[in-house]
Amino acid sequence: MTLEKGKILVVGASGMLGEPVARKLREDGYEVRLFVRDLARAQQRFGAGFEYILGEVSAEPTLQKALQGCTGVHISLQADSAALFDAVEHQGTARIAHLARELGVNRISYLSGALVSAQTALIPQQRAKYLAEQAIERSGVPYTIFKPTYFMESLPLNIQGKRAVIMGKSERPFRFVAAVDFASMVSRAFRTPEAANQRLFVYGPQAMTLREAMQTYCRIAAPHVQISVTPLSMMTLIDTLFMGGNLRPVIQLARLNQDWGEIGDATLTNQLLGASTTTLEQWCYQRTGLQVSA
Repeated sequence: MTLEKGKILVVGASGMLGEPVARKLREDGYEVRLFVRDLARAQQRFGAGFEYILGEVSAEPTLQKALQGCTGVHISLQADSAALFDAVEHQGTARIAHLARELGVNRISYLSGALVSAQTALIPQQRAKYLAEQAIERSGVPYTIFKPTYFMESLPLNIQGKRAVIMGKSERPFRFVAAVDFASMVSRAFRTPEAANQRLFVYGPQAMTLREAMQTYCRIAAPHVQISVTPLSMMTLIDTLFMGGNLRPVIQLARLNQDWGEIGDATLTNQLLGASTTTLEQWCYQRTGLQVSA
């Protein structure tokens, strides 16, 4: 089924990767309802033209209210802490999928990850997303599960003060993807019947290592920043001694990326929804508002 018109609920719209999707859906002519935890902040951020529902994914009555009358739902959940991975990313998604079936929603799209699989499910965040995928599939609602590689938007998160820390070896290439390109794919998926019941890998147009990507970002957007590479063993020790284990999810993901690299194939995604075309250099210049160098 294609959703040429109708209302789409975006869960997690205030997040770094949910906001571009919400804005693109509205730009493409959909009515967009946002499910938010901080109403005043969301209204200030998005302004007029969106409908807002205040609530938590743990509260079924507000979720039911949010889904009522929607033809589609996009789920972009990110837990605030490791302790909430299962409650938010798995149970929250499962609750949305169940209610979507009960309320006659026609399509679910979900932001997962390229490395989410049964093989990586020993890691808590990967397990939460894997179980969320399974819950969506079991719901019987037609779905599109997106499995993207590194987002360009994640690069500034490596910077602390005047230093950018890369965890582990930076030897495997990744095809970094811009959130705006991903948002376009999500919007197209809702009006593309062939995208239903698909798990779609999302890769950008260029392959480069994390170090190369950080060098490009810092050259254009943060020239004052120095890049350093810290072995995962050292990061684990620092986390144990000084961070109380708070870095463990990040270290686990870094180890997965170091050991596995990119898996899957984005050919079907590109055929159905169009390929990601934004290069990292273009994204950096767009982010800074500078002119692209000749």
